[in-house]
Amino acid sequence: MRVSYQHANVHSGNESTLLRFTTEDGTRACVLVDAGDGVDVESMLGDDEYLNAILLTHAHIDHYRTLAGNVHHSASIHTSPATATVLEQALPEAQKDNDLGDISVALDALEPIDDWTSILPTLEVRPIAVGHTPGAAGFILRFRDENSSDGPLTGEQHILVTGDFTTRPCAGFPGLETTYPFDIDCVLLNVSSDDSYTAALNESLETVLERAFAGSQVVIATSSLTGVHYATLLAHVATALERELPITIVGQAAKLYNALEYDEPSVTPVEVFERPSEVLENGGVTITGPESATTGSSRRLLETIGDDPGALFLQLATGNGDGIPNTQCTTQSVRLCNHPTLETIDDIVRSLAPTEVVIKHARGDTLNRFQRRYDRCFTWGTNDQDVHRLYEDGRWNAPGWIADTTARRIRRRHWEAVQEQSLETDTTLDSNRGESINLEAEGVNLDVLEETFARTAADPYASTDSDGVTADTETLPTETESPEEESLEAELLARLDAIDAKLECSEDTVRARVLSGEEGDHFLHLLDPTELEPGEIIEITLKTDPHSE
Repeated sequence: MRVSYQHANVHSGNESTLLRFTTEDGTRACVLVDAGDGVDVESMLGDDEYLNAILLTHAHIDHYRTLAGNVHHSASIHTSPATATVLEQALPEAQKDNDLGDISVALDALEPIDDWTSILPTLEVRPIAVGHTPGAAGFILRFRDENSSDGPLTGEQHILVTGDFTTRPCAGFPGLETTYPFDIDCVLLNVSSDDSYTAALNESLETVLERAFAGSQVVIATSSLTGVHYATLLAHVATALERELPITIVGQAAKLYNALEYDEPSVTPVEVFERPSEVLENGGVTITGPESATTGSSRRLLETIGDDPGALFLQLATGNGDGIPNTQCTTQSVRLCNHPTLETIDDIVRSLAPTEVVIKHARGDTLNRFQRRYDRCFTWGTNDQDVHRLYEDGRWNAPGWIADTTARRIRRRHWEAVQEQSLETDTTLDSNRGESINLEAEGVNLDVLEETFARTAADPYASTDSDGVTADTETLPTETESPEEESLEAELLARLDAIDAKLECSEDTVRARVLSGEEGDHFLHLLDPTELEPGEIIEITLKTDPHSE
């Protein structure tokens, strides 16, 4: 068996790769991994070559933009079952704003797999869960070679294609495993990284919960799959805090939520709505798309809450965002990219101890840095579209630019790494969603959220009425009191107590303006500088300024 790789769009996203497997009798299989921007697989194939299969790792458009145009020679598109389900919903929607070619060709070629599937008699593939986004999968390709240096009886070789990944689970889908019941000989490694994801996730959750529990209307604008992920996490966080939080997920995100068969009690999916008021609620969260605030349902909902100073519009953007129009409501943009940290990527390579690593989803200097990063395996970080042979004559090759003495040193270090490695026979290769969601494993700092928002018996202010609203039992009126007896002081204190944060005792006098809000809601705009932190509980003494307008 001879195995080679060729980058399919190294000067674009560099997430797409053409793999070639050639048997001793000359039979060849060509397998395209992902079909991102600028991929033209037909121009890469020789006159005697045919495309046997496409492996699609997940349903983000930067990985499937040219999918329909690259289906040739009756090749099947292998995906995880969940990604196939997402694509059936996502492709027609994405086609409205993007030129994706004849998407019916791609939909007809979809062949979801969840077990070993043959491409050649000596070549098989199966998906594995990799976190990152709901339904995302990597692939393990297994081939047999009688000429392997391992011998004819143990000549199975394994290639792992990570795709975009995390070791964290995502909305219940498991993350990438770091041990397997067999050796991983080669890894095609996507190295997109983000060291700030968990901090950004928890920052956004604190902001959303603070405003929703205070009775505000909250709108979150994000991509469809991120919307499904975020709605699921938010629902489980509210349950863990023993707080009621109505969540409405709308539009394309609602379609994917239904298609993936999520069913959280506090989440209401609404695929189509006529009036924004149908999907907005005081003290509730509405998740919509796209992440841009200037188009689609996101624009409609922002226009609806834009004049409400107490409302929150939060953009969860995969990039830096495209800006949010000026409004009276609070607006915030959080960059939320679910990728692994650089340390996690290093841990993956160390744990798997492969002979070969092919760096993907990076360009230029990043490729060059990774090429020199690992000293216990051969690292291919190439800035070209040449065909590079990884395996032939029963052996994994050293890159041609590595000197023989260096190659021998790497092989020795790799052998030592393999001796330290233990195979995990209990590792599951399942790519389907699990039965439960582990918030801590998904990156949620539940301890901090509980400290800030959860009700405890030790909190003298905490009590719950029939609507699940926290109230100050010493200041709120009883049922026998008339509405005229309700003071503005009691209403403000009740709203502040709902935040349930630690009280740091201090005394300061600042001026504030009372902003208008929905009936029963009052919001203060501080006119003087102060060092208040979000989530703090403060006591207010009201004194009317006779000179105020």
